[in-house]
Amino acid sequence: MPGRFTLRRLLPIVLSAVIVVMAGRVLWGTLRHIHLADIVTALRAIPLSGVLVAGVLVTTLYTALAIYEAIVVRFVEGAASSRRAVLAALLAAPIGHAIGWGAVSGGAIRYRIYSAVQLPPLDIGKIALLAAIPYPAGLGLLLGISLVLQSTAAGAILHVSPDLARGTGLALLALHAAYVGFVLMRRGPLVLGRFRLTLPTPQLTAVQYCVGIVEVCCGAGVLYLMLPPIPGLSFVAFLGVYVLSILAALASSVPAGLMVLEAMLIRLLPQVPQPTLLAAVAAYRVVLEVVPLLVALALFGGYELWWKLPRQRRRAAALKAAAEAARRDE
Repeated sequence: MPGRFTLRRLLPIVLSAVIVVMAGRVLWGTLRHIHLADIVTALRAIPLSGVLVAGVLVTTLYTALAIYEAIVVRFVEGAASSRRAVLAALLAAPIGHAIGWGAVSGGAIRYRIYSAVQLPPLDIGKIALLAAIPYPAGLGLLLGISLVLQSTAAGAILHVSPDLARGTGLALLALHAAYVGFVLMRRGPLVLGRFRLTLPTPQLTAVQYCVGIVEVCCGAGVLYLMLPPIPGLSFVAFLGVYVLSILAALASSVPAGLMVLEAMLIRLLPQVPQPTLLAAVAAYRVVLEVVPLLVALALFGGYELWWKLPRQRRRAAALKAAAEAARRDE
């Protein structure tokens, strides 16, 4: 048992290290042949309209996450307002993505926000768990759709036959259909030993898939807008490339998938000039990750000030009242 436990703990670390090393080798072999001036030139070639539309997509993405968090809080029946749920989503999503291990780091942010209104830790954990479901659900569903609808293009990108690409997509869609069917037929909580797991309702499951699709499509749309037009690569086919790259980045456990995302895109999109591709990913990261992170940090700083100042004032008032009462007693 101790050996198995140690192996279970070490395996994710080893896997992450292998992915990072492999990604680093790909990037090193690429970057040593690229000059910074080439990347700057490619960045300037991105049209302003593309950046503006990307901003709309990012706004849509975080609006969907905020609305979903408010729905989740109602589902858990927590004593938190929708306004607090929106704040938690706007803080947890970008900060959790930047730090890595979004469910854990985002959960810590949520604990900070929801514990201020005495929400029980178990309810906060439920909210964090439910908040983590849409993204992987959207990734898996859209990857399956992309592989089925664009099997020829996907096969060419992945260097497999169109039949294998289509079969993989159908298998993914079958898994999602089985999960949805299980949710529809299951009555009552799922009992796992001493644990009782309450499954999402069919209505909440539908919302999770919708939010996941919006989140993934908006992210893919931002990167697609940053890239130059690629002949023969529709947005649906590009979704498959994007999802595979994101999955590799998530598997690496590296914050924001740094290096891993770039390495995967270089492998999967060899037809795009590498300086142009790296410039597009740099712009994508700024629009989708850096700007929301800065906004989240500003919001978090404002929240801390807003939350702490009233407490300090109440404490000072209580000390003053206690001092006056002591004088009266004397």
